[in-house]
Amino acid sequence: MSDERPFTPIEVWVGLHVEIENWHLKCEGVLGSLHPLDDKANAIYLEYLQDFPAKKWAMIGDAAGWTPVAAMALSWCNGATWESILKAWQAVEKLDPGSPVASLAAQMTNPDFLPEPELKAVLKLGETPGGAWVLLSALKLHNKVVQFDDRFVKRSAVHSVLWPLLKE
Repeated sequence: MSDERPFTPIEVWVGLHVEIENWHLKCEGVLGSLHPLDDKANAIYLEYLQDFPAKKWAMIGDAAGWTPVAAMALSWCNGATWESILKAWQAVEKLDPGSPVASLAAQMTNPDFLPEPELKAVLKLGETPGGAWVLLSALKLHNKVVQFDDRFVKRSAVHSVLWPLLKE
């Protein structure tokens, strides 16, 4: 049948987790750096999600428990909104921004949801330090550096988790 999908949603869930949790193995011995959105395996899974309803992915995430990888994957689903993506990231228990998996997942957020690389816009859209961290991480992957400028944002308004992602 031509209407058959190559994967089930659960296979995509597991496949993305395996790929991102083992990303460091792909990068070993590679000259230069690999871009995770250009990786063939990641691209296949993310392409599948573009036709998969965000509401159904959210049901899987709610049932299985949200992870950084699952929250990122939601951003690629059909009908996803920034509000639903932010809610998924907020539902990740014990989110560790220092974790390579969480960092890579945040970087792989669908660029369609990224604001201009201005700190004020990032903080407003991100709503929370965690949401702003996701956006700054993704902007960094796309070589869009966010400059800190105390004329527009007070230093006290910037959470400590965000400083490593900002250019002063």
